[in-house]
Amino acid sequence: MSTIRRALMTHPAAPEISRQERSAESECLEACIEAAQICLVAADACVEEDTVAELRECLRAEQDCAAVCTATAQVLARLGFPEPTDGRAVLVPLLEACRAAARAGREACSRRAEAYEHCALAAEACQRCEQACAELLARRG
Repeated sequence: MSTIRRALMTHPAAPEISRQERSAESECLEACIEAAQICLVAADACVEEDTVAELRECLRAEQDCAAVCTATAQVLARLGFPEPTDGRAVLVPLLEACRAAARAGREACSRRAEAYEHCALAAEACQRCEQACAELLARRG
């Protein structure tokens, strides 16, 4: 069990939420955090490449993804409790925006993945985040 999942389980409302729902929340939270950090590293790597002008689209998508994923993780960590409707007005649109930012990051980085390993890693992290947001949205829908 990850440290994030363990931390979520210490919340006083955790027993009221099914293990399956808690698992989806913690997986999404972890995927958002991972995508945000990898995209920040990849964006910095893009800046250092001699071909930075060619990586502009990728760089911007990585920065957008990092920003939206960070915000989503912060809100998800607070609003996942105790009822699925609590915070819904904020969480659902944010998950949708995160899924869209992750998709854009995945698409942009995938086009450069063969030439740049940092882009390939960012594309993979974005894909995991996109899927985790979609799964949580389906549960919350």
